Amino acid sequence: MSSPVATRALLAYSLPSAPISMLMMMLVVYLAPYYAAEMHLGLAAVGLIFSVARLWDAVIDPIVGNLSDRTRSRLGRRKPWIAAGTPMLMLAVWLFFQPPEGIGIGYLAVVAFFFYVTVTMVQIPYLSWGAELSRDYHERIRINSYREGATMIGILMVAAVPLILLRGQDASVSDIMGVFTVLVMIMLPLTVIPALSFAPQGISVPGESLSLPRALYALRVNRPFLRLLLASLFIWVGGNIYNATSLFLIKDALGFAPTLFLVLMATQFGVGLLTVPLVIRVGKRLGKHRTLLLMGMGFFPILWLLLLVEPQNTTQIFIVYILKGAMTAAIWIMPPALVADSIEHGMLEGIGDDTALYMSLYFFVQKLAAAIAVGFALPLAALLGFDPGQIESTTDFTGLKFVSVILPSLVAFPAVLLLFNYPITEQRHAEIRAQLRASGIDAG
Repeated sequence: MSSPVATRALLAYSLPSAPISMLMMMLVVYLAPYYAAEMHLGLAAVGLIFSVARLWDAVIDPIVGNLSDRTRSRLGRRKPWIAAGTPMLMLAVWLFFQPPEGIGIGYLAVVAFFFYVTVTMVQIPYLSWGAELSRDYHERIRINSYREGATMIGILMVAAVPLILLRGQDASVSDIMGVFTVLVMIMLPLTVIPALSFAPQGISVPGESLSLPRALYALRVNRPFLRLLLASLFIWVGGNIYNATSLFLIKDALGFAPTLFLVLMATQFGVGLLTVPLVIRVGKRLGKHRTLLLMGMGFFPILWLLLLVEPQNTTQIFIVYILKGAMTAAIWIMPPALVADSIEHGMLEGIGDDTALYMSLYFFVQKLAAAIAVGFALPLAALLGFDPGQIESTTDFTGLKFVSVILPSLVAFPAVLLLFNYPITEQRHAEIRAQLRASGIDAG
């Protein structure tokens, strides 16, 4: 068994996840409405730019991952990318989140593309670095728990800050964006510098440096990894179908105030943060894929309880969100840890130690799932009779409830079948590492 990563080093490594998660949540929640409504660029034009930019983001993930895998320096493969990318990301954040008056759609397009390049330069090497901190099956659960705990803190801040600002005043999206921008600009260097200074480089196995096409082609023999990617696609499409329609469900079908939605989101991720130690214990006892099945996949049947919530019944809706929160941590923690385990299987099959490529493909699947979910869920809800512009005259929300509550479970169910007898268990992972050592490959 590998030596555990020192707690101080692990805390230092996990710190940047908070501002990174804040950036991504701000992007989803605030940025498009800000450019469309307050910068007056038009909803259709802004939607098109953001859609194309997200496709660009998905394409550059594996490119940056492959380049990071091929990097050779005294600081390792990941730290140079993070060190170089962070100042560029800070510039992109300022340009993207605090645009000058009078900008046009061309400004948005250029800055959005620049932002996605810089955030990928930091995010993909950062996540890959975590997979290399240890090769131990259980230690990877601990590493991911620390990092995703920081992720949840960032998401909590995105939910909490607007609530604080809205208390007693009418804060505009522009006001909220200004506070977040300053906060992220401060937090990025204050979290990245300790991570680079105190967290170790990680473990990597020297090997042939493959071009991106050759590296992608080599992955075809890693069947557990491909199976995990497919399961992740079903999970994230199902989850994002709910995310895309949840505000409509809470606000329109159940009659709650929009500000309560932020309170509910804070409640969910607050409970998720509190259950991280439980996820670690269950993961050590049952294994990663079983924990994901029992806890993470439990998120979807809990959604069905929303069908029982009475309109404007605050107690009932909070109970559902607390239960959802108890399932949230496993969905965030376990899949990246499982991806990390599949890397050693690939090495046994003769594939190189291309950690960043694995991680970039996992996050490519996440982004693809988000695009599929939004493009499918909203038109289907409209087809089934939901029109957000006709709420006052609407009494039947059956179609919206089907899309938001029932459909996610149906879409995610194939992941249960794919994960049920997932082959890389704790025992199998130990065997793989023993075989790698016997073959003269240092598996850490």
